Amino acid sequence: MKKEEYKILLDTNSLYTNNRSAVLVSSFVVWVCVFIAMLFPLFGFGLSFFLMCTLCIGFKKIVLDIIRGYDFKVENVFDYYIHCLSAFCLRVCSIVLIFLWSLLLIVPGIICGLNYALTPYIFADQPNIGTIACLERSKNLVYGHRAELLIIFLMEALFVVLVATLASCFVIIFNFVVAMPIWFNVLIPIIITLFCFFVVILPYFEMLIGNYYVNLLQVESTKKNIGKKSTKSVSTKK
Repeated sequence: MKKEEYKILLDTNSLYTNNRSAVLVSSFVVWVCVFIAMLFPLFGFGLSFFLMCTLCIGFKKIVLDIIRGYDFKVENVFDYYIHCLSAFCLRVCSIVLIFLWSLLLIVPGIICGLNYALTPYIFADQPNIGTIACLERSKNLVYGHRAELLIIFLMEALFVVLVATLASCFVIIFNFVVAMPIWFNVLIPIIITLFCFFVVILPYFEMLIGNYYVNLLQVESTKKNIGKKSTKSVSTKK
């Protein structure tokens, strides 16, 4: 792990620790709303997906505000309802592109997924940006940094596997005390894993990726300033 990446990880740990309650409550509000929408008959799944596209952008905006030291409120997760159609189109386009690239081979699909991993954060920063412009912006920011993002996602997957393993071990030990039916042995680890993922693991890694996105913006800004200074120095010499 590079020095810069280690610093980002430490900064994220500090930010998450200091704002844990706000982050967890905001994430909980998002997923409760999505789950409630899923209960609607006939079109529940579509409604929950549509709602998730918008609320997740609001949550990422809260994450960015925390990272940048801005004031925020939990109800800010609902701020992007005006841009709900744009958020929906952005998510659908990302999924379709990743799916089409995945039809070729797994590796192109993974690269495509990494290219568009920052689109929600870009949209949270610039809600009026077009879908294509947002996708291109993410691709340009991620260029040369896919490996770092891949490590972050692999860490997230590792935590999920670890929680699932611990939950399965808990069920196995519990069965030595009281014999439980098979459905219980399967359902409980799944419930525990999903709960920990949506309530604890996902919010933390959302903040980690958001922190990485802010860092990439700073790197890009620094490069532009250096380029401008070098251009001015060349013109002055002429």
